[in-house]
Amino acid sequence: MSYPQHSSDMKPNIDDIEMTGVKKIEGRYSYEDALEITGHGKYNYGLLLTCFVLIIAMGIDIFGLGIIVTASTCDLNLTLQQIGILSSMSFAGIIVMSYPWGYLSDTRGRKLVLMWAMGGSFVSSAISSLSPTWQVLAALRFISSALSSAAESATYALIGECCGTRVRAKYMLLITSALMITPTLYYITAYLIMKLDFTIYLVGIVYRPWRLLTLIMALPLGISALLLWYYSESPKFLANVGRGDDAVKVLKRMYVVNGHDADKFPVKEVYLEDGNEEAVGVFSLRSLWVQIAPLFKPPLLWKTVLLYYLTFVTYIANNSYAIILPTIFNIFFTSYATSAAGASFCDLFRLSNSTDGEVTPVNTEVSACKNTIEDNTIWAGCAHGLSFFILNALISQCASKRKPLTIVILIIAAIAGAAIDNTGDAISGLILFYIFLTTAMVFGVISSYFVDLYPTSYRGMIACLGMMVARLSAFAGTNLVSGAMTDSCSIALYSGAAVVLSGAVAAIFLPSDRQIHSS
Repeated sequence: MSYPQHSSDMKPNIDDIEMTGVKKIEGRYSYEDALEITGHGKYNYGLLLTCFVLIIAMGIDIFGLGIIVTASTCDLNLTLQQIGILSSMSFAGIIVMSYPWGYLSDTRGRKLVLMWAMGGSFVSSAISSLSPTWQVLAALRFISSALSSAAESATYALIGECCGTRVRAKYMLLITSALMITPTLYYITAYLIMKLDFTIYLVGIVYRPWRLLTLIMALPLGISALLLWYYSESPKFLANVGRGDDAVKVLKRMYVVNGHDADKFPVKEVYLEDGNEEAVGVFSLRSLWVQIAPLFKPPLLWKTVLLYYLTFVTYIANNSYAIILPTIFNIFFTSYATSAAGASFCDLFRLSNSTDGEVTPVNTEVSACKNTIEDNTIWAGCAHGLSFFILNALISQCASKRKPLTIVILIIAAIAGAAIDNTGDAISGLILFYIFLTTAMVFGVISSYFVDLYPTSYRGMIACLGMMVARLSAFAGTNLVSGAMTDSCSIALYSGAAVVLSGAVAAIFLPSDRQIHSS
């Protein structure tokens, strides 16, 4: 930050001091300047790792449900339509709680919300391993995802407010990389656990490997809640709600953990350059409205509409398929083994239809219930997660080019989506399907815009409402796709490609990074 220079024979008056950022008052710094003084070291790397685990835990809880549903298909006697309903419960939970989490994150604190949410999600997810019916499993996973969904907004706000501008966008994209690697983690875990062969009769249920898998997949939720104990609340949040002294204490702790001498920490007071400072009020419908209303009024209205449309595009095009991806892979490889030469991607899903039009449960045996998952399904899922993790990590190195990256990714995904069923070959169609799912690369970019384009008071709310838009899209899309993949596969893919292309057009109106940093 630069300041106007005064000649040596002139003394600046108090107005000059106010106008030049108040930094000339000893010990008083803007928040961004104070954050830069804390440096970049162990605290930041540790918090990044903790946030990485938080996102992994949330991703496994929400998207790992797909592999649990696939593994439990025989035990719970599921049809493909029921698989779609059960899988969509993850999104339903997020839809219900996105608004409250946004409010609580902005008024009670990022860390506080995350600790309670992840701890509660762990309990619900662990109990779901004992579900006697698919309806009970759906209810418990609804609760679990409703709680863990706090991570998707509060985590980005926490890490974004605790690292400097030089690495902020990069960290946002790296955090998104955690979401990309979660499929690899739960596919490998599923492969190892589902190879076990045991049956334990408990009160009202039969305990088989898929239940153990459910319990193990809940563990990251509890681990992430424990890791958060070490770290402090976002100092920017503290400053924003009038707890300036606490904000300085947290900044000083970051300064010390990063390897500096506590006695040399110069910051005595911080102020927010955006001028927002609000007290924490009592929860009420009016307080919720006061928190959300400014997002849909000028000057924030256009930003909100644009980012929410991009959120809608990327999540309906990606999550609608991602949540039932294990089932899609299972059907694909099962049908591919018996299909005629020259069968297209969508032909394989038509083959999964029985003669009466009902979708039969996947991996069922009449005489003995053995919940298994095709090995090729596991390897395909691992390849999906690992390749997306690497790709997103590479893209994070180009964090300063967010706008062109978004446009290019969406255009490539749209072309791939339109071509999936036109290659005349199932395997090449599967490869193009992978490319179509790269819309996930845009998730982190959108989240970073939520942090950069909105005042501190609204970041949690704008991100949580964004997740509500995302999951409403995904909830509707999942239930449509679960039926359409067998009956109208081509139409579903063409529609998805058209929506993604419209997103690429919308992305043209995003501000460039140069415009954001100069404003």
